[in-house]
Amino acid sequence: MSIQAATPQINATVTASAGSGKTWMLVTRILRLLLEGAEPGSILALTFTRKAAAEMQQRLSERLYQLATVDNTELTQLLKELDLDTHYALKARNLYEAHQYCDYPVRTLTFHSFCQDLLARFPLEADIPPGFDLLESADLLIQQARNALYSEATLDMQGELACHLEQLMRLSGGLFNLDRVLNSFLQHRSDWWAYTDDNEIESSVDYARQQLAQKLELDTDQLDAAQHYNAFFSTRTIEQLKSYAKLLALNPTKTNLQKADRLTCCLAADEPGEHTFTEVQACFIKKDGNAYALKDTPTLRKKLGDDSADTLLELHELIPARIFSTQNILKKIHTYQLNQHWFYCGEKFIEHYQTLKRQQRLLDFTDLEWRSYKLLQNSENALWIQYKLDQQIQHLLIDEFQDTNPTQWQLILPLLEEMAAAESEKQRSVFLVGDEKQSIYSFRRAKPELQLQATNWLHQHLNARAFPLNKSWRSSPAIIHLVNAVFQQDQFKLTLPAFEEHHTHLEQLPGKVEALPLWHMSDMGEKTDGIYCRNPLKQPRPEIPGIHQKEAQQIAQHIKQLIHNKTPITQGSKTRAINYNDIYILLRKRAHVADYERAFREAGIAYLGTNRGTFLSCLEIQDMLALLSTLLTPFNNLALAQVLKSPLFSATDDDLQLIAAVDNGNWFERISQLAENLDKTHPIHRAAHYLAQWHALTDRIPVHDLLDRIFSDADVPGRYQRCTPEPLQARVAANLTLFLEMALDLDSGRYPSLMHFLLYLRSLQNTQNDAPDEAPMETREPRVKIMTIHASKGLEAPVVYLADTISTTRDKSSLSTLIDWPVEDRRPAHFQLIASARQQDDFTARLNQLHKNAQQKEDANLLYVAITRARQYLFISGCQPDKGPFTNWYQPVFTALQSLTGNQDDEHLSYQFAEPNTINAALDDTHEKENMDNFEIDPGLSRIIDKQKTQHIKTAQTTLSPSYADKQLNYHSQGNKETDEDAQQRGIAIHRLLELVISDSSHLDSELFKSSTLQRVANEMQIEISPQLEDWYGIALQNIQHPRLKHIFRPDNAVHVYNECPIQYLKNNSLVYGVIDRLIVNENDVIVVDYKTHSGAHSDNLKELSQNYPQQMQLYSDGISELWPDKRIKAYLLFTECMELFQMI
Repeated sequence: MSIQAATPQINATVTASAGSGKTWMLVTRILRLLLEGAEPGSILALTFTRKAAAEMQQRLSERLYQLATVDNTELTQLLKELDLDTHYALKARNLYEAHQYCDYPVRTLTFHSFCQDLLARFPLEADIPPGFDLLESADLLIQQARNALYSEATLDMQGELACHLEQLMRLSGGLFNLDRVLNSFLQHRSDWWAYTDDNEIESSVDYARQQLAQKLELDTDQLDAAQHYNAFFSTRTIEQLKSYAKLLALNPTKTNLQKADRLTCCLAADEPGEHTFTEVQACFIKKDGNAYALKDTPTLRKKLGDDSADTLLELHELIPARIFSTQNILKKIHTYQLNQHWFYCGEKFIEHYQTLKRQQRLLDFTDLEWRSYKLLQNSENALWIQYKLDQQIQHLLIDEFQDTNPTQWQLILPLLEEMAAAESEKQRSVFLVGDEKQSIYSFRRAKPELQLQATNWLHQHLNARAFPLNKSWRSSPAIIHLVNAVFQQDQFKLTLPAFEEHHTHLEQLPGKVEALPLWHMSDMGEKTDGIYCRNPLKQPRPEIPGIHQKEAQQIAQHIKQLIHNKTPITQGSKTRAINYNDIYILLRKRAHVADYERAFREAGIAYLGTNRGTFLSCLEIQDMLALLSTLLTPFNNLALAQVLKSPLFSATDDDLQLIAAVDNGNWFERISQLAENLDKTHPIHRAAHYLAQWHALTDRIPVHDLLDRIFSDADVPGRYQRCTPEPLQARVAANLTLFLEMALDLDSGRYPSLMHFLLYLRSLQNTQNDAPDEAPMETREPRVKIMTIHASKGLEAPVVYLADTISTTRDKSSLSTLIDWPVEDRRPAHFQLIASARQQDDFTARLNQLHKNAQQKEDANLLYVAITRARQYLFISGCQPDKGPFTNWYQPVFTALQSLTGNQDDEHLSYQFAEPNTINAALDDTHEKENMDNFEIDPGLSRIIDKQKTQHIKTAQTTLSPSYADKQLNYHSQGNKETDEDAQQRGIAIHRLLELVISDSSHLDSELFKSSTLQRVANEMQIEISPQLEDWYGIALQNIQHPRLKHIFRPDNAVHVYNECPIQYLKNNSLVYGVIDRLIVNENDVIVVDYKTHSGAHSDNLKELSQNYPQQMQLYSDGISELWPDKRIKAYLLFTECMELFQMI
């Protein structure tokens, strides 16, 4: 890495490839600035996300703390890494304290935060309301603006707006497309403002129309299509068409005769127009837009003669050319008419949207950028504001510059120009970091070409130097070799022409790249016929696994194999076994994410999904919405039925039929009638009891308090947890908690009624971008992370699966916004709406092709980002669609593997660099533990505390070791020799299963409960679900259901019952502590039970086995007698193998 880029005395632009340490370099630059005496408040670092800004600030604090706390030897080494000598040691020591107590610290902001601060300082100059609020979610406001636009149009159905809207809807193809093109205009409003800003024509719409007509080379006086039809059907053209028809009939093939008749009939019309043109066009132009071919053959010349054949061939070239020319003119007219209506309606739409924000004193992110741009570029006070900022910003650093959009560049440019014009004796600096290969956010208006433009500008005006960083600190040579082999292929030389060969600092890190077998549609077998006229109440829709689900199942099995093989993961000097946290599944889009999630659930793999905006669609949230709807409208029988069937009450179909059989009243009234004759534990009785209470509270307490009461009364989280498969329990619990929080957080809990709360949630559900996401799962359990490549930007993982690498593509340019903004210009050169593919004129098609070329480049960038997320292992998978067109990432990776391995024959290839390291760290080491390795504890907390004499209640292992057992107790049968590890695993499993099964004995016969319980225990113990684990589940179940043990597991009159009860007390000045497996407190006595899971226990050897435990049980009993001195204590050992109690006391 070139440390010269961090030198404060030079301006620098850094092109940093993935994993090459750009953030380290940027923070190093800030450190160097501080060490050279720069004021912290004069340093401004900009990036694009809050997460990146926070990470930058955190890394700066960590490195300042490191400089302040290391010993002198380490400090000297750290200064050497910064290219500094020991003269800076004292200043380096003091920087951390100075940074912590500085009035104006180093600022690490997002672009939008910088704009927000700027506008807050100059609200009057920017013409915005002082004390404005930031609008982060705009969908609801956009919907209100759209409603206002339509309302204005309906007030005057013959008015200008109504006419424009009607024509725009007709030309765009319906109401859905109308909303689509209006949304597109609003999303590009800053481009529209820039395009029409400071023009000589007062009306922005008129200016845009005029510019479009000039670009289309269209005379606005000739927009009537009839003029061009008449021009086409000139006397000369009609004669040529008639001649063509006659000559065509002389070569009497079936097709020629049909065309000749068609031409003759259509030319007979008195006034040829659009219909005639369409008929003529069909005779010369195919449906794909190309002209029919007419070959010069001997047969043709034999039938027509040379002169007639020459005439026919000449006419066959001449007439289609005229058709194409007329078509292009008509398409230009269509483009112009479509856009003139779009300009007018879009401008009105923006006006309504801006008015709504202004009334509420709101600014959105686009406003922040545009208002800041106008403030620094065009306002009357621009020079003064630039001067004020220039005095405060002496050092500007920008991260991820490839994600900059044109507005942001124009916003930064005045600051750079001011720096370039400032006095040379002032120490000023600029530092830009980016990588065009990682630009993947064009949908956010990112323009990667701006990085080269900025580099050239800084070199020209500030003598900046360019530094490339292509050596990775992240990836194994296996990954880097693949990157080079892929992007040096011919197909990427056009899309990534500036790609340079990559290298890595981790030259000894083992790694592997593997292409998993590609799935083809032929692998799916024959398609089964669909079921028609099925009864959906009796016959479910058949679920046929799709090709993406097959691919997902393959990935799931491959992951389980990696876990089973304890694949080594090396981090620094440690090598440990892989866990689920180490694995990312990267997808290009979310279209098939449900297939991958389903496959992981079926395989028992814990995962974090990538669903967006699905919170309100989750079953548990739908149940909550149905419950609130029932409380608000008790006559809503369907909502009540959903609530009854939900885990809240767990009613069966028979229960619902019982309600339906009642003759009078709605269902809410019927359950009250039925409850009088039902047991208190019956679901209908419970529902009637609680729903009546909650309904009475509906209008008396706030929504949040009502939900809190419901969660408490019905034990909502617990009930859902018990009815949910183990992999989904954390997600369900998090969603329920988030729903409870939403009632308080939304508008600070000021909703006056339950109805308003429900209406708000339903309005969120109908918005595209504001619908809330599912809550992040708060769990320490390792989980595979499924995410899009865009979401993975800036992240890394030891193991990456790049899935769905072959995906179908379609042209999405129809009815999209086309903007041409040259990087050297201050405004866009062109702004228009693209018509449908069949209506695109040649000018639009040329610009659109340039846009498609840019999209191809971004697609290559996306592949680059995906591959470079991997640290050690990269696995590529895909499924081949049966229809095209499609983009194929699998093939270039496979070709690269063929090149790296020299294997051109096999269909399954893998490339491995170095042998995996030997595991030398604990299996359960986590990232959190590793991050604590270098954490220094305060010396005051490290003082040794005087040791207190303690006595631990000795609990024998859940089963004794075989050698000890054979020698001492001899309880094992000849064929049942367990190892210590096996016995311990058996004991832990049976203890845990007893605890889980006892806690929910109402679902013992449920297969879902069994499978979720087994999966939960398997995950906790990091073992597979095996027949042995199922046998242990059976032992637990048999003990709980055994009649002799009813007073232990199902006591009738117990006052209190405790499982895994900790006990701790002092005896003879010694601390005694332990855990009692089961404690039953009755009216007159207390029963202490300790489980013993010896696999060889039977009724004949219980006395012998119990000889090791008298002291343990006595200590338990002594402790319990301290708590209940007036009760008789009974202590038992329960031998789970033979389901027998052995009384010890």
